[in-house]
Amino acid sequence: MFPTPLAPNPFLESELHIAYQRCLTLEAAGSDAPQHCPPPILCARLLGHLLRLAPAGNGQRHVQREITVAADDIKLMNLARFYLSHFICAFKRAGRLTPAPSEHLSHTSFEDFQQHPTVIMALDTVDHRTARAVARRRDDNCCMLTGKKDYRDGGLVWVEAAHIIPDVNNKSIREGGRKQFHSAGVWSFLSMFTNVNIAEELAGNRIHRLENVMSMQQTCHRAFNELVLWLKPVEGLGDTYHVCEARQGLKTQMNIPDVVTLSTATQYPLPHPAFLALHALCCEVSWMSGAAEYIVDVEGKMEQTNVLANEGSNADVLMKALSLVQTS
Repeated sequence: MFPTPLAPNPFLESELHIAYQRCLTLEAAGSDAPQHCPPPILCARLLGHLLRLAPAGNGQRHVQREITVAADDIKLMNLARFYLSHFICAFKRAGRLTPAPSEHLSHTSFEDFQQHPTVIMALDTVDHRTARAVARRRDDNCCMLTGKKDYRDGGLVWVEAAHIIPDVNNKSIREGGRKQFHSAGVWSFLSMFTNVNIAEELAGNRIHRLENVMSMQQTCHRAFNELVLWLKPVEGLGDTYHVCEARQGLKTQMNIPDVVTLSTATQYPLPHPAFLALHALCCEVSWMSGAAEYIVDVEGKMEQTNVLANEGSNADVLMKALSLVQTS
């Protein structure tokens, strides 16, 4: 999937129509962007695609109002930068920032989970390692996308616990300070696009609840974290999803079917459709707007740039990085 120009205005005469038209105008203008903002065409497409793809209701209306009140193109680009930081980067940086699970189970024992699975998973005593162990039991030690067995159960792949909504945002809240302020804003922002109160449902160690965890082999986990693989619900079929890819051939390479149905022979809850829908929205907006490639480009250049050149030739790279630094 490559950056996609905004489609003609899909909204009838309304406030949504006016807001989307502003995105179309910014996309066509080709104006210069402030150093701290992404390119105008990316900003326009990020806002436009988000407005079009967001579920009807509070989230879509909030985006519409923010676009409408932006006084000029500069304010509009700053708004896109905010969404890049609080939405796209909240998911995109997960693969690099999620810490490895600890080596010890939490105070909530595995035996407790066996006896009271639905009750225990709602408590605040669940850590990453415990959730991973229970997820493996729920998913029969298999990747939920390919069905392949974990090597510890006689298979040929490494199966890991993948968070749908990343743990890194919760970790920043626990650390306090500026990161806490930013991550609290991320939770509020994500909650707008679903009927689930993210801040409440995933607060603290609840981030590790099974509804937010999927068993995936390493290659699938990395692709999921990098926003190149996502799941969209099949209408009318519970726990059944279309598997979408940002790059053609990815599913074939990893032996992932076009449609997967998540199931378990246990009492443990399956991944929550609302969490998967948020991840899918982020993936689609990031690729259709060009934000995913923009972040990869910035990160790649920063890896190559250890020290700014004396003549300032790498200053533009640093300025791009500064627009993402809030999520570091």
